[in-house]
Amino acid sequence: MRNRWRTAVLILLAGLGVSLPGWAAGDWIQWYDYEDEVSVGTVLVMESEYWLVGTNVVSMDPPEAGIVLFRVQEDGALLYPTSYNWGGVLSAADAIVMPEGNVLFAGRTNLYGAVGSDMYMLQTDSSGQTLSEWVFGDVFDEFAVRIVLGSQGDYFVVGNQTNPEDFIADAEAPGYGGLEHRCAPYVARVEPGGSPVWKESFASEENVVVFDAAPTTNGGCYVLSTVYGFPSADDSIRLDRIADTGTIMWTRRFDEGNSKGYGLHRLDGGWLLVAGARSAADGGPLQALLMMLTATGQEDWSRTFGDSEKITVLHAVTGTHDGCFVAAGTQMADYALYRDDIYLLCVDADGEVQWEKTVATGKHVMVEALV
Repeated sequence: MRNRWRTAVLILLAGLGVSLPGWAAGDWIQWYDYEDEVSVGTVLVMESEYWLVGTNVVSMDPPEAGIVLFRVQEDGALLYPTSYNWGGVLSAADAIVMPEGNVLFAGRTNLYGAVGSDMYMLQTDSSGQTLSEWVFGDVFDEFAVRIVLGSQGDYFVVGNQTNPEDFIADAEAPGYGGLEHRCAPYVARVEPGGSPVWKESFASEENVVVFDAAPTTNGGCYVLSTVYGFPSADDSIRLDRIADTGTIMWTRRFDEGNSKGYGLHRLDGGWLLVAGARSAADGGPLQALLMMLTATGQEDWSRTFGDSEKITVLHAVTGTHDGCFVAAGTQMADYALYRDDIYLLCVDADGEVQWEKTVATGKHVMVEALV
């Protein structure tokens, strides 16, 4: 596990048009220290609380990690952290609130007879009490990235399958974060009781790393990946439409320059907004990227944003009540320093900037979720 840090951070913007860093009334930023190194995967908005869900690394040798849950009041005050640690490796990259109010976590584990590491699911009630657990995978290493609710009470667990014997990049290659083995999209359709209906690996000769997923309007899911061209800087964005039968209905590739896709938001009308980064084919720093796609994956518009002298990357995007979109990511001077500002952007439905702001941190920050 690489790119680790000790502190979780949560920002609340009550008024999205405020001027930062001059915080307005109702806006705040909070940092949460923890005894172990922590990485947060997602944020849930619960009744009168926020849940920050992630992983705390207890030990690297022997490897030991657990799922950590920070429960936070609406004003940012920490209620208490809860850890789920059974003595091996458990992690959580995503969590969703089920229709009945229970919470479903997804990540990876090396426990319960896993072959290497397998996808891990943990279900709790709304107070965080454990209800059930499931593990599934195949002969290689599998781990979950996102959970997507299906249309029949089922859900899709979307992630990656890696071959630990097939190295495709140096372990210290910038941007890989521990994913130096060849990756392939791995998707499982799971019944409400936790049993997989099917699980499929969509392997190829390319190194395809899944970062996000979203539901379709009529069953199945969209899967957003970055196809890495290491050692060449010619990455591309890939979007797959997976049917509820486990087959790929279509694939779209976006190869302009050096492009990376990290965040996916589905609009009510079925269109899709992709967040990521892109640099020109002839080089230059990565710039924040937003792409609007139709429900069939056709590009309607794409825009880049940020400081042309700095590296700006978007990792998450969501909609607002007034029809605009807010995206969040990081901005830094260069990879050698790894000191990131938090980068926030608001655009309208045509991709025109409504406001653009940065929050200085003086730290290495990785933005993971936006709600």
